[in-house]
Amino acid sequence: MELTSETPIGALLVNHVDLDELTDRLRERVERWALQWGVAGLEQRLRMEWSSRLRIALGRARPAAKLIRINAALVDQPFSLLEEVVCHEAAHVAVHELFRGRCRPHGAEWRQLMREAGYAPRVRMALDRLPSRMQPNFVYEHHCPVCQAHRTARRPVRRWRCAACIGAGLEGELVITKLSLRGAA
Repeated sequence: MELTSETPIGALLVNHVDLDELTDRLRERVERWALQWGVAGLEQRLRMEWSSRLRIALGRARPAAKLIRINAALVDQPFSLLEEVVCHEAAHVAVHELFRGRCRPHGAEWRQLMREAGYAPRVRMALDRLPSRMQPNFVYEHHCPVCQAHRTARRPVRRWRCAACIGAGLEGELVITKLSLRGAA
């Protein structure tokens, strides 16, 4: 079966492509990124595990252990999403190797590696790209009543302030509203 960026991985598994073969294909992608990033051989040092225990995160990296865990729910998603998640986590390990752990997890160095691999350096995935079992029933909108800026989160974050308003000498306090995403609050 031909693997395209939109092929759901579950379709591959039904067609007898197992997780070991899928992991091998992902390792090939890591090899390509590692060469771009200047950490040749990363694909051999990196351990990849599938986890059904991840509920919120699509993946997790333990850079010092050279381990990434991938949410098993991604098996039913397009390969392009899985590839981006693996790149995101592999970039954490690469940054650790390149800078000996002296960088922030999503700092400038990590963002640069993501760009070099051809991905937007995002920390959160758009809700519509998440597997359905990971999509929240509601989100909290944090809205500035002065300048109308807003951002959303899965939980209320009372310490957030509007940077533009604070820069203008105002308090910058945000109004938090719970928004239902599935018709029920």
